[in-house]
Amino acid sequence: MEVYKSQYMHLAFFAELELIEMTWFPSTDNMTEEEYKQELLNYLDLVLKFRPNKVIGDTRNLFFAIVPELQEWINQTIFPPILEVGVKKVAFIMSQEIVAQLSIEQTMEEQEGLKFISAYFDNKESAKDWVLSTQ
Repeated sequence: MEVYKSQYMHLAFFAELELIEMTWFPSTDNMTEEEYKQELLNYLDLVLKFRPNKVIGDTRNLFFAIVPELQEWINQTIFPPILEVGVKKVAFIMSQEIVAQLSIEQTMEEQEGLKFISAYFDNKESAKDWVLSTQ
């Protein structure tokens, strides 16, 4: 069920799977840092509302590089409440843009990001299979 859509991303919640799926759009190549923060705050609001325990982040069309200061903001502002509601597994479908992909990986390697069980994939099917597995 679609729960959010903007020019930059789409969020869907699947109650029976306790899963939120975040899909970024190519328009992210023009996104500002403030717009990125607002998108993540909107995502956080929905995670707090629906309380999933799994997330799929489709970053294939994320063309926004997350600078180190923003990575730290995510680790301080976004990750703690997400962990608190019970999100445990996060699957990423890798970005086509190498700088954006590296910045996602660096964000997940920060202190709070390491508390998630995360993995990276090149297609949606593999990401979904992994995130829904009981391991």
